[in-house]
Amino acid sequence: MSVSYPRANWARAVALHAVAVRVTPAVTIVASSIASPTVLETLTPHGLVSGDTVAIAGHATTPPVDGSRVVSVIDATHVSVPVAVTIAGAGGTITRELAVEPLTVAQAKVYARLSATDTSLDTVLPGFVKTARAKVQQDTGIVLLLETYDVYFDALPHDRTPIALPWRPVPSITSVASIDAAGVTQTLAVSNYELDPSSETPIAARLALSTVGAWPSDLRPFRPYVLRIVAGWSSIALIPAPLVDAVGFLIDYTVNKDAMALELYESAIAPYRLVCVA
Repeated sequence: MSVSYPRANWARAVALHAVAVRVTPAVTIVASSIASPTVLETLTPHGLVSGDTVAIAGHATTPPVDGSRVVSVIDATHVSVPVAVTIAGAGGTITRELAVEPLTVAQAKVYARLSATDTSLDTVLPGFVKTARAKVQQDTGIVLLLETYDVYFDALPHDRTPIALPWRPVPSITSVASIDAAGVTQTLAVSNYELDPSSETPIAARLALSTVGAWPSDLRPFRPYVLRIVAGWSSIALIPAPLVDAVGFLIDYTVNKDAMALELYESAIAPYRLVCVA
């Protein structure tokens, strides 16, 4: 991802060279409940959204929950799985396989002006939604639904100046790590830094040293810092309506090639669009 920052952020936070790479981590499971549906607790924020399809592995329960499952999110570290567990388990991992999108096929048809009974594009509409959502994110720097990213920095200010992050909103940071001259990764204690998760337009999410924090000094020469962040909203209902509409307008243009759809798209994202600064 190439990073640019809203002009209004320039006085608020230091904009540093950053590279953001989307990752799909296997999150450790702490325990499951004896219940129907069972509830899985994760060691760190899972970054999942209700409706995501996940792979559960190495979590021994009766009956087994391992395999491909659709989850419902309870909070940042708990999801439910539609299995009636009678003997709970511990350990194992949960990994997102297929992410839910902000529009269903039925909703995409409405934006594309297709009848509900028209199935001619049913196989390609999910791909159109995914591509349109990615375009909205690239144009705004806003992640619509929770995704996990590793963000690499070449340098960080050693004072307590806030650092603008390349995506927003950022509800949580999984870890902040540094890589030393020998190539060894060291994870910083959470007491070293603080997060401003701001989702207000056009303010970026920011990270800064805490009043007791300090960045390490033994660093490799390039990309020595890596932040694992969870960005986006935890449910479709929380996404600002204009951004959901923007996804729909792009689908309309893809299907119908109507220039008005692009005008509507530009109007929808205008309050959220990133401005490049030198």
